[in-house]
Amino acid sequence: MGQGPGEIALRVVPDVGFGIMAGMQTPGDLADKLIAGGTQAAGGILGGVTAAGAVRGLKGGQALQNLADMGGSVAGDFAGMAVGDNLSRGKDVLMGGKGQTAWERMGEQERAAYAAQLEQDILRQYGLLPGSREQYADPTTGYGVS
Repeated sequence: MGQGPGEIALRVVPDVGFGIMAGMQTPGDLADKLIAGGTQAAGGILGGVTAAGAVRGLKGGQALQNLADMGGSVAGDFAGMAVGDNLSRGKDVLMGGKGQTAWERMGEQERAAYAAQLEQDILRQYGLLPGSREQYADPTTGYGVS
């Protein structure tokens, strides 16, 4: 019993859709997005088709094949993500970076921005920034010194 175009589409389209979502949600440039989405879609398709084919080879029914396809797709997604991360790190090295994924680069930028903000907040709290406490020493404002 072979697979028709509808059955193939039901097995492949969700994996492609999840790959597109992964690519769209990935920070970074177009290459980062294509790497993330493409490897996740390819991993899901290969994992699902391989698992369903194995069950079909064991004379499993359509329901078992569908179940195997879903499980194989999830396993393939995870494998695809690992491959994509490594490709993304390689791309980053080639572009002169530290060998980070787009997510790791974004995290580093966010941590640096938070550290700078925290430093400014602490300096402002202790009056170590110009303009943070001098207003209290101005006799024309009516605060403090008369």
